[in-house]
Amino acid sequence: MKRIFVSGQLDDVNCVKDAYKRLLEAGHSITHDWTESDVFLSSKEAKLENKEEAGLRARKDLDGVIVCDVYILLSNNEKAGKGMYVELGAALALKEVTGKPEAYVVGEMNHMSVFYLHPSVKSRNTLDEVISEL
Repeated sequence: MKRIFVSGQLDDVNCVKDAYKRLLEAGHSITHDWTESDVFLSSKEAKLENKEEAGLRARKDLDGVIVCDVYILLSNNEKAGKGMYVELGAALALKEVTGKPEAYVVGEMNHMSVFYLHPSVKSRNTLDEVISEL
């Protein structure tokens, strides 16, 4: 089974948690569950007041990307994300250098990024499509 990192917008934490549940039920593992830790740092003020903690959380997020076999970005978010695009960039850079992870953008691709169309990215409409491929 695969080690998976899932990116999404902070306001879509419930969607990410649902993805975790479905991926775990399919026998995969999650490399880092940022939904339990990063949410309290959602505002600029919270990050600035907790710089050391914010830095540790960023490190853990990137470590989760570094060790994953599959990177999934959930793209149905109504608001533009920030961290998820850094994570996508890290996944694409790793793919170029090491040959992994496989990268998926799942959903409607709201807030389109040119990197969603990178040749290494697989675009799928639903998480079910990704799970069936894995």
